[in-house]
Amino acid sequence: MSKKAAQSVRVLKNGTCPNLSGKSTLSYRIGVDEAGEIMLQLVGNSNPGYFNNEWVRYSAVQELLAKQDQGKAITSFVLTPLFRGKSTNSPSFLFAVLKQEGLVQISVSKKRCYDRCSNAAFLERVQKLIDGKGTTATSTKTKSGKNNKPPVSVEPAEKPLIVLTDVPEPAEVKRGRPKKSQPVGNALSDAANPVEAP
Repeated sequence: MSKKAAQSVRVLKNGTCPNLSGKSTLSYRIGVDEAGEIMLQLVGNSNPGYFNNEWVRYSAVQELLAKQDQGKAITSFVLTPLFRGKSTNSPSFLFAVLKQEGLVQISVSKKRCYDRCSNAAFLERVQKLIDGKGTTATSTKTKSGKNNKPPVSVEPAEKPLIVLTDVPEPAEVKRGRPKKSQPVGNALSDAANPVEAP
């Protein structure tokens, strides 16, 4: 899809999901163009790995999924025609988005494969976003964190505060070493031999 056409897509949702291996987190968008076509776009990857970030028509995705026999396990390889001559990661990344949105699920009959799911719930969610009744693309909710604590309400004290006015001032603290006192031995000898008055 051309950049000019991409600018006419209204973003309905910004989402994240793990890739199929679970080793990275993908960012994606769901949008709608001027003709009312639902669009999907990959926009980020937490790990190195190239992908195509052009908008993809959801109807094209559905056409490829519909070509597969119902009840037959599928893989991300079915989306390869959407990305001919482009990054090989893109089909599996977009497939991870389909999994996140409930359009495919892990197969119960075959390992490392997926089963198609009904898209009724997905289309209903997207329609609510188009009508402005669902979560918008930009969220105003604050993220949880240590700096986002709820305000603490301070209740007034039941009893009045008592202010003490007759509190003595603290004694001045002398600094430095204390003076040496008279040796104990001399004091005892003086007491044993009192000096007679003349």
